[in-house]
Amino acid sequence: MEEEMVDVVDNDDRVVGKAPRKGIHKTDLMHRSVHIFLFDPEGRIWLERRADNTDTFPDHYSSSAAGHVSHGESYLQGAEREALEELGINGLRLEQKHKLTASKDTSNEFVMFYTAKSEAIPVAHENTKNLQAFTIEQIEGMRAGEEKFVPIFLILFDWYKKNV
Repeated sequence: MEEEMVDVVDNDDRVVGKAPRKGIHKTDLMHRSVHIFLFDPEGRIWLERRADNTDTFPDHYSSSAAGHVSHGESYLQGAEREALEELGINGLRLEQKHKLTASKDTSNEFVMFYTAKSEAIPVAHENTKNLQAFTIEQIEGMRAGEEKFVPIFLILFDWYKKNV
């Protein structure tokens, strides 16, 4: 199986090379990712709980779908692929909301944030512990308690609450 590659980018998010996805977080190379908040008809956000064996933030809650943008993909193409891979949903109407600049807080990722609404029940990816819909209030309560969240999710969640 061919190793998955991601684009390496400069401070202006221009492609300057490529590198293997596996281990990219052990470097200081800037790269791209996407995050999707999928809302159900009641306005709840589907959150994935990452598997125990994932390479970063095991057993943490995260966006409905998230992942690296593969070499040669646009942000939108990466988001569409991640929605299919991680949620089992094809053809979501993804709405671009915000872009985070690569920094230590984002694990050196430029992050494109999308939202979508669907009546479809997503199917958890094999590398996901579970997928469950939560209200904003429930997420706030979980956050105040013992639950762990991927840091980028919390940045996007806070942005979403303030801006949408």
